[in-house]
Amino acid sequence: MHVAPETIYSVLTYLSLLFLVLATAYAALVSFSSRPDGETASWTFPGPGKGSLRKAVGVAGIALAVGLASWIAFALRGSSRPASRFLIPEGYIGWVKVEFGVSGAPPLPVEGGKCVVRFSPSGFLKTSTPEQSMGGRDSYYYYSDSGTHALADRTSGAASLIWGQFHSQDFGSSGKHTYEQFFVGTEQQFKEQVNPTNQAEGNAARGGAVNK
Repeated sequence: MHVAPETIYSVLTYLSLLFLVLATAYAALVSFSSRPDGETASWTFPGPGKGSLRKAVGVAGIALAVGLASWIAFALRGSSRPASRFLIPEGYIGWVKVEFGVSGAPPLPVEGGKCVVRFSPSGFLKTSTPEQSMGGRDSYYYYSDSGTHALADRTSGAASLIWGQFHSQDFGSSGKHTYEQFFVGTEQQFKEQVNPTNQAEGNAARGGAVNK
């Protein structure tokens, strides 16, 4: 069974928030409640302490929980993007590359709630859409004049044809450039060609995609 990384991240985030809420509720309980007469100290009613200090600890805990929850929600909202639908020329084998935030380049279209990333036969694409590092479950397709068909990735449980996906940056005279790259092909083909540097541009110089 394969679980998408973004799913694991989301689950861990919500579990952390749940633990923080429970811990804060407990801190508030013991800070603002008094132990009944004759009741021995326990985890529900700890030993005595100064009332003002216990209340200050409870208020600080609640403020910390609210602040942390707000920060996480803002960070998730600010970094999220729609899932992407990558369209790769039929028969293409090799590295593909997207350059984001390119002035004057067309933005990525959004269809059915997904960004459509359609590569040319060179395997290279420039877009004015800015890069955002998180998103939903991406999907991958070969396309041709006759239509599209899905490609298995490493989360699908089938023999993957998508490998080595990563994001990168470089700085030049025109400023910062951000990219997303991944390899299209079998695992053996990926192992034989693990260096993506300029490979997509090299494909264009050699006349486009490498056919199976």
